[in-house]
Amino acid sequence: MTLYNSLLKHFILPIGDAFTNGNYLKYIKEWKTNDLKSNTELRSIQNQNLQRILDHAVTNVPFYKDQKSTVLTDFPILTKAVLRTHTEDLVSRSYNLSKLDKHHSSGSTGQQSFTYMTRDHTFYLRALQTHWWQWSGYRFGDSLLQFGISQKRNVLKSLKDLFFRTTYVKAFGLSETELKAILHKVKKKKSIYIAGYPSVVNQLAKVSLSHQIRPNVKGVICFGDKLFDHYKTTIKNAFGSHISLVDTYGCAEGLLMACKHEADYYSIMSPHVYIEVVDDDGKPVDDGVMGHVLVTCLTNYAMPLIRYRLGDLAIKLPKDKYPEHISLQYPLLQKVVGRETDIIKTTQGVTLNIHSFTGVLEYYQAIEQYKIIQNDLERIRIEYIVDKTKPFDMSILNEIKSKLQKLTKNCLDIVFEEVDTIKPTKSGKPQIIESNLKKT
Repeated sequence: MTLYNSLLKHFILPIGDAFTNGNYLKYIKEWKTNDLKSNTELRSIQNQNLQRILDHAVTNVPFYKDQKSTVLTDFPILTKAVLRTHTEDLVSRSYNLSKLDKHHSSGSTGQQSFTYMTRDHTFYLRALQTHWWQWSGYRFGDSLLQFGISQKRNVLKSLKDLFFRTTYVKAFGLSETELKAILHKVKKKKSIYIAGYPSVVNQLAKVSLSHQIRPNVKGVICFGDKLFDHYKTTIKNAFGSHISLVDTYGCAEGLLMACKHEADYYSIMSPHVYIEVVDDDGKPVDDGVMGHVLVTCLTNYAMPLIRYRLGDLAIKLPKDKYPEHISLQYPLLQKVVGRETDIIKTTQGVTLNIHSFTGVLEYYQAIEQYKIIQNDLERIRIEYIVDKTKPFDMSILNEIKSKLQKLTKNCLDIVFEEVDTIKPTKSGKPQIIESNLKKT
C-alpha cells in the first residue's frame, strides 16, 4: 500500500464520513465480515432481514395497508408500471419524502421509474460497490478510469473523483479519436483500473489493439450491460490475460444484486437482496431453469421494493453444481441471461436469447455492430454495420442466416439491412435485440 492509499483510507475518508454524516467505511467493514461468514450464517442473516422488511412494509407502507400476510410469496409482484404510478404510496410513512435521495432508472426498457432512499442507504450502496471493486484487487486511491452516464459532476462527485484519483469520462458516443486520447492519457499513469460498461471497455480494448496503445491495466470492473465472452477475449488480448475481470449485476433502482468473483457464477449479496426466479405466472422455477427475476431489497426501509420484477431473465445454480472449493459462501446465480425483451420468439415456440446471436455473429469480424429487430413472429430484421477495414461479401450473411435458421428449425424469415448507424436506447446504451411483439 502506498502512502497515498494509506492516507486516503485512514485520514481523508474518515473525515469525509464525519463531514457527510455517513457510514461508508463502516459498511465496507461490514461487507468484508460478510465475506467470511458460512452459508448457514448468511442464510440466517438473509431470513432475519427479509422478515424485518416485510413486517415494516405491512406496518408502515401505504401501498401494503391491506396486506394481511407477512409471507413473501403472499405479496403481490411489483412491476415497473406500479412503481411508476404508485411511487409515493410505496414510501414508508416513517420517513419524510422531502429528505430522501431520489434515484431514477435509465428507462432503457421504455419505462422510467423512481425510487427513494435515505442518504445512509446511499452510502451503503457505495460501500458495496467499492467492496466489489476490491475483489479485483483495487484499493482506495488506486488510479481509476471510470465510464459513466452522469456527466454533470457536482461538488461532492468532483471531490470524490479527485481523492479517488478517478478519470471520469462519458460512457457512450465516444469516437475512435476520443478513445485513443483516453488511452494515451491513462498510459501515463503507473497503473490503472477500469470500471464501466462492458460494451465501452470492449471498444477501448479494440482501439488499444489496433493502435498498440497499452496502458498498465491491473483490473476491469464491469457493470450496466452484458459482458459477453468475445468482450472478455478482446479485453484480455488488449490489456493482458493476467488482469482481474469482475462482472457485476445491479440496477439503477438501488439494487446491487450479485457479482462474479472466483468462480464463473454470480455471488448473490444475500444480506442485501432476496432473489426469486419465477415463470410467466409468477410461480417458482427449479434451479437450473431460466425464469423472470423478482428481487426484494432487504436494506431500504424508506421505500421497500418487494418482489420487484426487474424485467431480467436469469438462472439459479442448482445446489449439486456448487463448486466444492470456494471461499465465499453466498448463494449463486448460474447466469444472468438478459432482459425479457432480449428474447426472439417464433411460431414454433422456439426462442432465441441474446447469447444465441452473439454466439454466432462474434465469429464474423467484418460485422462491426448489429441489431436484431422483431415486429412479428414470422420474421426478424438484422441491421448491421460493416467494418471497412476487413473483407466482406454476401457469403458471410448467408452463413449467418444458415446458422440462425438451424437454431430456429427454419421457422423464421431472416432479412439483413446494411446501415451506417445503429440507434442506441434513450439511456445511450447499445441494444442488440429490439422486440416489438405485443405482450400477452
